[in-house]
Amino acid sequence: MTVAERPRQDMSIPDGDALFASLFEQSAAGVGIVSLEGYFLRANPAFCRITGYTEAELQQKTFLDLTYPEDLEVTSVNRGALMSGEAKSRTYEKRYVHKNGTPVWVQVVGSVVRDGTGRPTCTVAIVNDISGLKRTQAALESSEERFRRMVEMSSDWYWVQDENFRFVELPGLAKRGLDAEVVMGKTRWEIPDLAPLPEKVWEQHRGKLLRHEPFTDFIFLRYDKSGQTRYLSVTGEPIFDGNGRFKGYHGVGRDITGRARSQKALEDSEERYRTLFEVHPNPMWVVDAKTLGFLAVNDEAVRQYGYTREEFLSMTADQIRPEEDVAELLKAFEDRSRTYKQRVWRHKKKSGELMYVEIVSFNLEFDGKMARLGVINDITERVKMEERAQEIEKKYQALLNERRQS
Repeated sequence: MTVAERPRQDMSIPDGDALFASLFEQSAAGVGIVSLEGYFLRANPAFCRITGYTEAELQQKTFLDLTYPEDLEVTSVNRGALMSGEAKSRTYEKRYVHKNGTPVWVQVVGSVVRDGTGRPTCTVAIVNDISGLKRTQAALESSEERFRRMVEMSSDWYWVQDENFRFVELPGLAKRGLDAEVVMGKTRWEIPDLAPLPEKVWEQHRGKLLRHEPFTDFIFLRYDKSGQTRYLSVTGEPIFDGNGRFKGYHGVGRDITGRARSQKALEDSEERYRTLFEVHPNPMWVVDAKTLGFLAVNDEAVRQYGYTREEFLSMTADQIRPEEDVAELLKAFEDRSRTYKQRVWRHKKKSGELMYVEIVSFNLEFDGKMARLGVINDITERVKMEERAQEIEKKYQALLNERRQS
């Protein structure tokens, strides 16, 4: 069916005024107007850029033709809720299939235009390309998974010491290429072939043992049979009998030689990460989860918000929020989960200008502190456009009512 052959109702696009025409053509967000039968009636330049089609090509397609197969259900459910009047608008994420065949992640704000009797005339979709944010989220998820797997790796051997801190059991040590027989009956600092460590380090370790305190990741060095230095990490806790009498220690050990030798590579990787952080096209920052102090900000955050890096790092996250939004911010920071959060906030620039932003955030450890990484997307223009669109719809409805009454 061509555009000319469709029912006349299919072409009933509500006439807007000059302001609507300007917003439609110049908006940075994609705007698509769809008939009740699902065909595209109009698409602005931004929508065409997002999908790769011209407006004429889109007018030969339905919104389902452009929808990624796995997202057909969520699209139909949201459209059904709008058409039934269950919701005035719906905001959701989905994928379009670009003209070149690749998926494009978008955020859709959908609504229905109705005539004076409340009958639907068409639907409107305001679309923003969020592919960049999705790629950032995928990278963060991959990093989290690698970290989780590293933490959950099993220990290499188990050890037991008596009340004089002498080893009495060492199952698994021999499998790591280390001679267990020469260790039995000795304290940790008496083990043969130890590489030098500052005496202060050993004093602190012995002090913990004498106080019967648990310890974590005590690292010492030992030469193996080939003369290579091995980095060994041990974690232990005291053992007490039923009467509370100290009986010794037990714990686990790990050979972290590979990790130590790859430290330089890790440092290089960290440098690449920091470079990516700095050149990211969106503002990014890391905020202390307890104090809300800024721990790191990238160049784009400095550019968009107007503060210098030094000013940012002397501030807290609540200082860039309107006062009435601070309570909700504090509540949000109570969340310590490892899931990604996407929220819309209001921020204040140094100039005092208020902006609407969409933030994808993730809890992580930064320089030994619990912190939150945020990727910020300025949606001020989108919010203003939605508000203007609502005003235009009100004017249109008022005009329809006026004509009906006349």
